[in-house]
Amino acid sequence: MNGVDTLHVTVLAFGPLAEELEWKRKTCSLKMHSTVREMVDSLGIREWFDKGLLCAINGTQCTFETELQPNDELALLPPVSGG
Repeated sequence: MNGVDTLHVTVLAFGPLAEELEWKRKTCSLKMHSTVREMVDSLGIREWFDKGLLCAINGTQCTFETELQPNDELALLPPVSGG
């Protein structure tokens, strides 16, 4: 994917999600005007929606319908477990 219609985002994964993806930080590309939900779908981790996944863009919590901007940093935050 290249050209002016491409959006590059740094994705950060934490905890068990990072273990599943086998990376903690990665630059990903999508088409312009893509949402957080579309990024999660492109990563193949849709099942995490039902597990309580939270997300933040540039340090601010957001919804899955938030539109990503060029060079955003998207943090994918799985639910904290323990006891």
